[in-house]
Amino acid sequence: MNIFSLIAEAMISLGKNKVRTGLSMLGIVIGVGAVIVLVAMAQATKTRVEQEIARMGDDWMWIGTWGIAKSGARKGNVERKPNQTRDDALAIMENCSLIRAATPSNTMRMQVKSSYSNYQSSVRGVFPNYHDIRRWPVAWGRPLDQSDEESANPVCVMGQTVVKELFGSINPVGEEITVKGARFEVIGVLEFKGRSGARDYDDEIIFPYKVFQQKIAGSEISATMLAAAQHNIDPKAAERQVRAFLRERHNLRPDDLDDFRIWATSESAQLKEESSESLEWLLGMIAGVALVVGGVGIMNIMLVSVTERTREIGLRMAIGAHGFDILMQFLIEAVMLCTLGGIIGIFVGWGASHLLTSYRGYETQVSIWIAAVALGFASATGIFFGFYPAFRASRLEPIEALRYE
Repeated sequence: MNIFSLIAEAMISLGKNKVRTGLSMLGIVIGVGAVIVLVAMAQATKTRVEQEIARMGDDWMWIGTWGIAKSGARKGNVERKPNQTRDDALAIMENCSLIRAATPSNTMRMQVKSSYSNYQSSVRGVFPNYHDIRRWPVAWGRPLDQSDEESANPVCVMGQTVVKELFGSINPVGEEITVKGARFEVIGVLEFKGRSGARDYDDEIIFPYKVFQQKIAGSEISATMLAAAQHNIDPKAAERQVRAFLRERHNLRPDDLDDFRIWATSESAQLKEESSESLEWLLGMIAGVALVVGGVGIMNIMLVSVTERTREIGLRMAIGAHGFDILMQFLIEAVMLCTLGGIIGIFVGWGASHLLTSYRGYETQVSIWIAAVALGFASATGIFFGFYPAFRASRLEPIEALRYE
């Protein structure tokens, strides 16, 4: 018998008992649907993590004195020179070859007023290279530049959350805001950066460091710097160079503890990527278990089918069918069951993913390769779990099969 005859026989056989065929496919439909939904959720999570890393960057670091203890007490800003973070940042840029940019960073929560509203936001004094370090260009207007820093120009650039709160739908470029009694011109609006947990990165206004210290910070001393590694340089190597340089600059002996802390975004990015990959594997394994359970159901049904059709098998062999023909017939039936169930499961999974996104707010990302892999697994399940029943049918003795009642 040729392959087309075997397929036709398999279709006729499956069509004789539609209820059993439908119930047999149900496990595969559920399994493939679960694969589509769970992997789509994992893929959406992974994509969101990758986008967050791309927005935030993974090549820069915080350097500061928060949490530093000395003689049982916190070593606060009062023990630091007012310009130490500024001078350290300039020294890092001049002496650390693996660093492309560094800036002091002084951050506070302040009440900010415009002609239309007032709002409490995060205000930050930095060098203009902050845009480069944080990969944060402006959406419209212009960024801070070196002339703003050198001349202490009373200007600022703000995030989009602040724009919405202070100006609504009005373009803020050219408008003025008031912070701590000082007036500043808005020269640009930062590109959208989004949230991470409860933190809204767009709820921020940045000022030139010099004018910020003069008009806003006053005696409030900066205790933080940011530094970014050169492009295509290992951030950990840059971190080691900065650490060694600051220890030397701060005259620390080999047995002294660091008088600063470094928190590298590369470590956070790596942890997020690893967590995302682990979640993807976990959800994929859970979905795979559902598919295996469906395959076991197919095998059980096919074994029952072999038992029920023993006389039919004996008759086919008696009129010239070979064991290979019988094996292929039952194997094709199993593969057709799983493949058809896989196709239905793809639509079920796609629909479930769409419903989860539309009505429950869960992020899902269904792609063609997910559907293709799920269908491939379904077909492979048919081959794997259908082989034993098919092999058992092909090994029946014709005489014994014809005697079977």
